[in-house]
Amino acid sequence: MSLDPSTAALQAKNVQLTQEKEQLKLMLSLLQENQDMKAKIQSFSGGPPDDFTGKLEGVSQGSQPRVIGEMVFQLDRRILSHIFQAQTRLYGFTLRNIPEKIEELSTHPLTGKVDMGYRHHLSQRHTHLMSKLSQLGYKAALHPLFSEFIVNTYGILKERPGENSPHGTEYNDPDLLRRLIVTTTPQKMHKDLHVLLTCLCYMAEQDRKLLMLW
Repeated sequence: MSLDPSTAALQAKNVQLTQEKEQLKLMLSLLQENQDMKAKIQSFSGGPPDDFTGKLEGVSQGSQPRVIGEMVFQLDRRILSHIFQAQTRLYGFTLRNIPEKIEELSTHPLTGKVDMGYRHHLSQRHTHLMSKLSQLGYKAALHPLFSEFIVNTYGILKERPGENSPHGTEYNDPDLLRRLIVTTTPQKMHKDLHVLLTCLCYMAEQDRKLLMLW
């Protein structure tokens, strides 16, 4: 027995709200663990021990969380730039509003006429990329919200490294970023952060560019 459209829509909305509730609970749990970790670090006299923070030469302890946030932010921008290649500015674009932006960009602002060819083109780029990233563990229902949480919690780099700065090389080192994930963030975050880093490495390899694009 098929459901009428209104009932089906309500059920779909209920499923979405349930998923968002579970995601929010996860984010709150991660935030609490992150705060506990910061308190633990601050409790060490003379700074945290080497086996806790790791010996990350060239990256100051104060900037380490921001490097994590920058890594996640860079992946977000990479995904959006891939889908919306014609956009020189991505202000107002987020991973969570990609479908709405596809509809907006493929609809004439004055006449309301839909360019179905362009809409299909953008949708195909989105679908194809998500298919590739999902093979690396990326979950479209979880990781966009998780990414927002990471960027809001840790921030991004206040200053981009200069052309001759050694930080430019360090921040583009996947091994260093993996160590930063382990030494800077709560254990519950490690799996998802490693997924995001793997996705960033994949996209950098595909377009033959550095991990961090300044």
